[in-house]
Amino acid sequence: MRTTSDTVAVIGLAIGGAFGLAGTFVASASLRETLWTIDGAALVVATALLTMKYQRLGNDCVAAGFLTFLAGETLLMAVNAAGLQASVPSYVGGISLWAAALVMVSAPRNLCPVGAAHRSLPPCSLSSRLA
Repeated sequence: MRTTSDTVAVIGLAIGGAFGLAGTFVASASLRETLWTIDGAALVVATALLTMKYQRLGNDCVAAGFLTFLAGETLLMAVNAAGLQASVPSYVGGISLWAAALVMVSAPRNLCPVGAAHRSLPPCSLSSRLA
């Protein structure tokens, strides 16, 4: 059953992906910063809602992954106004948090202790996806 929060999260992820990609390909610095600000705001809202959803479901590792992504995206939004060249070190920090979040969200069975409340998630087996 989909809730309003699920729908808002999906829309936020879609807007974030579309505007982030669009910002990558524009030549104008001011337009790029505007697109990336919209991208960041949409992703922050989406990941905040996903954090709450998975926390309520008892999937702490997945919730922590979305919270980590939220922290990384917030860092990127904060340095976006400085311009691309001036904010490279902070971008590295934000992208590092994204990478950590991706691991936490994608591989909860490998990160969570045995018996944790993440059993409702489908198995993360590469072999089952390739078959």
